Amino acid sequence: MGLQKRVLEPGCSIALITEELSEKIDGMVVGLDKDFNALFSAKKRGKKLSLVCGDVYYLPFKKETFDSVVFQFFLLWVKDSLSAFEEMKRVVIPTGWIISTAEPDYGGRIDFPHTINYSSFIVKSLLEEGADPFVGRKLEYIYRKSSLVNIQWGLTSVPFGIELAGKNFEKEWSFIEKLAKSEISAKLKRMKTMERKFLKEGKRSYFMPVFYCIGRKKMT
Repeated sequence: MGLQKRVLEPGCSIALITEELSEKIDGMVVGLDKDFNALFSAKKRGKKLSLVCGDVYYLPFKKETFDSVVFQFFLLWVKDSLSAFEEMKRVVIPTGWIISTAEPDYGGRIDFPHTINYSSFIVKSLLEEGADPFVGRKLEYIYRKSSLVNIQWGLTSVPFGIELAGKNFEKEWSFIEKLAKSEISAKLKRMKTMERKFLKEGKRSYFMPVFYCIGRKKMT
């Protein structure tokens, strides 16, 4: 299949993926996000990136501007996926691709030992933020409901054994503490201490389903 020469990444945040795509594609790559501060942070890295502050429901581009739309961990935060897909389809050429490389499903997480289980906290916090923590399992439905064709759908995630769990520990807890906003609860503090203990004992693993989906716009 391969990515084409005009690519849009909605929900690019600080544009790390936009930057990576720009380095790999001989053409135009545009990152879009509604968070101006995130885009400003991306610009401060000094890279020559094409970044636009805008809303996925009202994309500031002409019809059939891009060959592909690529995103990850984006639909998680989109409240009306079908409306967003209508806009993405509008700016993609006929037979253009819409590619979700990674969308999580926190409801399917598996932890060992089972006493380390903060997925319920993550799910509750994301729901309160207006996000959809179960979006991964819905990807194929969203793509088919949006009348895309040549749909491919599956898992991209890998199990986190002791080595990966250890490397990911600080990043994982940074995400949890960010969700907590106010002071982290005593229960979560105990869980963090417990997880450190299990990591030292070589007794820690988990699996968090992350899905991908690829679809193509119909010829009109």
